[in-house]
Amino acid sequence: MESSIFWNKPPEHDRIRSTDPLGFDALREAMSDALVPLLTGATNDADDYLWTLVGLRWANESTKSLIDATIFNHGFNIFERALKQYWLRFEKKKSPGIQVVENLCRGSRPDVSRPILVDQRATGLLGSYIVSLRGLGLVQNGSLRVNEEKTNRLLVDIDFSPPRSWISSWGALNNAFSSINFKTTRHRLGMMLFDGSQPEMRLAAAAFRQRPAAKAWNQLPRMHLTKEQSRLANATTSVVRFEVVALEAFREILHGRTLPVSTNRRLCYLATAAREADPFPSSWAIGNPLRSALSDALSRLAGSGDSADALLRLHKSVIRDVRHKEPWIRCLGDKHAGYQKWRPGRGIPDFRFTNLCKLVHKTRWKPYGF
Repeated sequence: MESSIFWNKPPEHDRIRSTDPLGFDALREAMSDALVPLLTGATNDADDYLWTLVGLRWANESTKSLIDATIFNHGFNIFERALKQYWLRFEKKKSPGIQVVENLCRGSRPDVSRPILVDQRATGLLGSYIVSLRGLGLVQNGSLRVNEEKTNRLLVDIDFSPPRSWISSWGALNNAFSSINFKTTRHRLGMMLFDGSQPEMRLAAAAFRQRPAAKAWNQLPRMHLTKEQSRLANATTSVVRFEVVALEAFREILHGRTLPVSTNRRLCYLATAAREADPFPSSWAIGNPLRSALSDALSRLAGSGDSADALLRLHKSVIRDVRHKEPWIRCLGDKHAGYQKWRPGRGIPDFRFTNLCKLVHKTRWKPYGF
């Protein structure tokens, strides 16, 4: 099961309401922040980290502006559109917006005037990597200005200074990008990610290096993690198991159906396991509204009460009380036509574990003395 991240695209019938009806996406994001605080769900490629930073540095230099909109619209936006055409035409690398890029690559020359994504700033390279780049201190908080000293130290052997005519032909575009080689830069990025100021990053990476065959957080050796990381790594399994059944049950409730006895029993068992695992990160202090809503729901479900009522209470607390939106339904038995097609996503959430593994491998990071 893979729920949509709660700030991403909502259902087609209502672009205002959240697609995280029971608060599980928010919980998993908070747990993931505690496990690997410098990563996000989208930070999974070392080279994309570096391309994003190269583009931002060039955009800062070429626009010579302090205004974010100018840096993006007249700098990074052009860079990313050109880069994705270079990737597809010369490296056969696909990326989001592939259909538009394929059409552009059929032209006689690069075209950076046409949008590739509906909202490139939010869903392109910048949206995927800016939070982590700021966490690393490479980009200033609340700005698109790069930290020149730190950025130049990382990109010391990378020079992207294309001539004015760099997008005038396919040959010129190839010349602008083809000389860039991140072989040594990747390792420096790895050291910044895993040897920097966030000890949880180093501990998580070291635990994975100790057990490289691990497929999930709960398979890592606990001795290499902080007390909180260890607790949350153990809780990931019980949270996902409970979430799968709870969301399927909520879908039945949306259709006005009564939950079978077998579902009530499963929810009782799984809620008990999730509550005992204590999945709430320290960032969610007691009194946090989402923590309170989920904690109350776990207690009600573990107490073998009315599962449908407990899930509806959770939904109303999350949507109405926390997010100040209208609940999808108000009473058991209600059916809202706009939500009849809603269903949980597919796949198994991994709390950014795969992203951690990919970045450790790609940057060839190893703990000292390994």
